[in-house]
Amino acid sequence: MNATVLKGLLALAGAIVFIAVSTALFVTRRDLSGALLATGIGWFGVMALTHVFGSFSILPAFGWSRPHSIGHSIDLAAALLGVAFVTLGFVVHRRAAQSNNRWRDP
Repeated sequence: MNATVLKGLLALAGAIVFIAVSTALFVTRRDLSGALLATGIGWFGVMALTHVFGSFSILPAFGWSRPHSIGHSIDLAAALLGVAFVTLGFVVHRRAAQSNNRWRDP
């Protein structure tokens, strides 16, 4: 098996696990931080799919592994959006936890 194929499949497997966990957290908590986290992990799933598409040459017109191509732009945008949404979800969760704890302590 090619190293690129293995890397793409491992990234996809990890993204699927994280998507399942973040979706379960969102369904149980139903708050803004859970929605942001699930959205960010979803973008990481898109990034993993771009690696799988590139390794299996699915839709080669996108030029998945070539710089300055639409495939590279999709991969980069998905990675940046994933980091932004996960970070924002974490910050919102911490802010909510701090404001809830402030009222509980005497």
